[in-house]
Amino acid sequence: MNEGRLQRIPPHLAPQKGEIRLFKNKLLERLSRISPQTVLAVYLPIIVFSVWKSFAIGVSPLVFGVLFLSGVIFWTLLEFVLHRYAFHFFPVGDFQVRVQFLFHGVHHQYPNDKDRLVMPVTLSLLITALLFLLFSVIFGEFVWGFFVGVTLGYLAYDMTHYSIHHIRAPRNVYLKRLWKHHMDHHYRDTNKAYGVSSALWDHVFGTMQTQKK
Repeated sequence: MNEGRLQRIPPHLAPQKGEIRLFKNKLLERLSRISPQTVLAVYLPIIVFSVWKSFAIGVSPLVFGVLFLSGVIFWTLLEFVLHRYAFHFFPVGDFQVRVQFLFHGVHHQYPNDKDRLVMPVTLSLLITALLFLLFSVIFGEFVWGFFVGVTLGYLAYDMTHYSIHHIRAPRNVYLKRLWKHHMDHHYRDTNKAYGVSSALWDHVFGTMQTQKK
């Protein structure tokens, strides 16, 4: 077996300081950069509207709570799957190398570039819209409560990821564990510790980092 193919993030993407320009086109370069404040400004109104819509159609608080928690759990699984299989696929050929670098490799090479720690809203909104259509088919009028859980889960993921790269070992025990979990992913073994907002699925699928003695 070619051992080089086991390293999903190529070895040449060793962490570096600073940042990099991805596009010669000024508009594309600007769209590739995003602040967490922009993400909050876009998604908080969507979440508030979805909560209102859910209760406006007569969903009970109990049903809403079940749908909401189900949505949060679904998001943590989706986060794990996307990170492990979409962001960390092994590229074959120059085109796939470029695509993988744009999607995720740039973050591993420049992990502290503060403008590339959350997903650009142009892309995230497209994914959100497609997911909402899928959820609507599955849940019908109950979609709003589930959608709130998924969307809030995504927002927590983005804010957690941004915080991890800008807060050194937070005092909160849970956040400190997440901080270490993600730092291990970057600086110990990029083929493990795929969860960012939660390590749940790393435990389930056996991708936790081996603890140092």
